[in-house]
Amino acid sequence: MTSLSRVVSADLRQVEARLRRELRFGKDVPTRLAAAMRYAVLGPGKRIRPVLALEAFRAAGGRRLEAVLPFCAGIEFIHTFSLIHDDLPSMDDDDFRRGRPSLHRKFDEATAILAADGLFALAFDVFMAAPAPADRKIAATYALCRAVGPSGMTGGQMVDVEGTRNPEAMSQRQAFGVLETHRKKTAEFIAASVVAGAVLGGAGPAIQRKLRQAGLALGMLFQITDDLLDVGQKCEAERITMVSSLGRDGTVRRASLEAMKSAKLFRSLGAGYELLAGFPDLVLHRRS
Repeated sequence: MTSLSRVVSADLRQVEARLRRELRFGKDVPTRLAAAMRYAVLGPGKRIRPVLALEAFRAAGGRRLEAVLPFCAGIEFIHTFSLIHDDLPSMDDDDFRRGRPSLHRKFDEATAILAADGLFALAFDVFMAAPAPADRKIAATYALCRAVGPSGMTGGQMVDVEGTRNPEAMSQRQAFGVLETHRKKTAEFIAASVVAGAVLGGAGPAIQRKLRQAGLALGMLFQITDDLLDVGQKCEAERITMVSSLGRDGTVRRASLEAMKSAKLFRSLGAGYELLAGFPDLVLHRRS
């Protein structure tokens, strides 16, 4: 196991423990809602966003993990919220998520929507309760808000929905439309997770700006490799993806370019960010 793999494994244990802690509900939360929220979050998952936040916190000089772990949990709650919505019949209409029935299939559509709403709200609850300096909490939360709002994840989902409903219009835009969707829907939130962790660790504005660019390249890489892994799946047959726009070889080249760009930006920040610079290669060669 490589040094990075060992670190990621240890981080995953920290994140999983925090997720379980934050999902312990009292009697004031309806039993079915609590069960649905736990089912959605605690199933199989890569947890790349909270792990990136944790490592960016450390790279920026953060030491007290209690300041960042609530943000790690909240970031995963927001990501799960987006996946629940993505699977709904009005969106991608997927019956399965990570090898298990999607939330609206395991429970029902109304429960899935409410569980997603609950996770989104809970994320900001744990952000504000984190024992970190108030100015850092506000700055980190602001970065995450911007990434999931109408110019970020929500806007990306809208572009994706429009492309599904009007494939002819999307096909005319092809690669540009796919890149826009990938940036808004995936890359912005991955970048914000990196920035939020670094902000909590004490990173200044100049470092934050460079980390955002590194995170955007890493987020684009993550979604491009998703497109490559999804080739041949029935659910992707009618979707406009990077592979359908650039071809497999072109998509592989684009993935390599994004990986090199992200790693170079992380390394430009110094030895403290060397571990983060290993993530692009990890994403580039992932198998799931």
